Amino acid sequence: MTDKQVFPIKTDTGCLLKWAWSSVYLNQGTSSSCHRTDQQPIPPDNFASFHNLPNKIEARKLMLDGKWPQGGCQYCEKIETAGGMSDRQYQLHAKHDIDRTPQELLEDPTALEVVPTILEVYFNNVCNMACLYCGSHFSTKWEEENKRFGVFKQGNVNFGYNTPSNPNYEKMLADFWKYLSDNDRYKDIRYYQILGGEPFFQKEFDTSIDFWESHPNPELTFNIITNLKVPPTKFKAYIDRFGTMVESGALKRLQITGSIDAWGPQEEYVRWGLDLAEWTENWEYLLDKDWVVMCVNSAMSALTIKTAPELVEKINEWNDRRNPWNPISYSFMSVMTPPEMVPDIFGAGVFEQDFERLLSVMRERNPIEVSAKEHMRGIMRQITAGQRNDERINDLKVYLTELDRRRGTNWQSLFPWLSLF
Repeated sequence: MTDKQVFPIKTDTGCLLKWAWSSVYLNQGTSSSCHRTDQQPIPPDNFASFHNLPNKIEARKLMLDGKWPQGGCQYCEKIETAGGMSDRQYQLHAKHDIDRTPQELLEDPTALEVVPTILEVYFNNVCNMACLYCGSHFSTKWEEENKRFGVFKQGNVNFGYNTPSNPNYEKMLADFWKYLSDNDRYKDIRYYQILGGEPFFQKEFDTSIDFWESHPNPELTFNIITNLKVPPTKFKAYIDRFGTMVESGALKRLQITGSIDAWGPQEEYVRWGLDLAEWTENWEYLLDKDWVVMCVNSAMSALTIKTAPELVEKINEWNDRRNPWNPISYSFMSVMTPPEMVPDIFGAGVFEQDFERLLSVMRERNPIEVSAKEHMRGIMRQITAGQRNDERINDLKVYLTELDRRRGTNWQSLFPWLSLF
């Protein structure tokens, strides 16, 4: 594969991720073309088709014709209609030192079936936190809580169900490793991204490291999306092991994507189980390691926008200690579920000043920061263009009140502005 090739599809809806990216949810037996789009079942007897399922092929055809697919692509369409920069556009404009365009597409710009270059895998839901916008499908902590308290129903608010596990999990797990090994497909992967649950507590995480140690790929970025709720001694031992892999040429680099949305006790409430002191200790261990790419990834929800500026100020502090040619990047997305957590429900006039403060502390010292700030403007336009929905706002208070009962917390003390609605 030639480095730094330009994505050849130039239509108004063409999305690199639709061809390059596959999210594989082994615990559910499904796949999607990015984390925004709908999941589709992977045929148990044909796991290798996960990147070229019929819905993905149809979406690629529509994009080649300049049309918007449905099934989740409306997220980017909505932002672009509001005049902002969408995830689709951000991926096309983001600067990367390696190419992510599948080889088949470079040879034929109308190719519909390709081998992915970005492979994102959710092995299972083992997790030590229970974030408000998550659920049992990604968290065993949520699963345990649901078993203890059961289903809650009041008006539109309806949660507490546990997601059934994939009965074909063990077979699909074996097929997953076979897929990478067959025909040396692992050599086509440029980004291997592992999520959860929480990867540092999953046995498949260790299997992943073993695999890439025995299948060296000097063009590979191994990306761990983590909540960083990991004992520092354990965390540092893993990082040092990756350092040895990079030094030997088994990997190009390690990327740590720290999942955090804002700062302060409000964030510890939203990401239930988070310990900001522990998070900081682990994160700061990476600052002087030039072979580690550091990224902060945030979910913009109704409860985090107001304290997101404090997080950006922390990122600025860390970047002042970081090598300037390898800065910490900042990526984000707007929460989509549950409906009462979606910030759009507040409409105009609620978050404008918070976004102004957020944008004022976001720097523009390099192309990464410039793109991130433009992307944030798009998120702002999308959220503030929403129509106020008093019913959903009330649903949010009902949801939080029930969680407070279960967890012994108090949302009104942390979000007094919400009490005014």
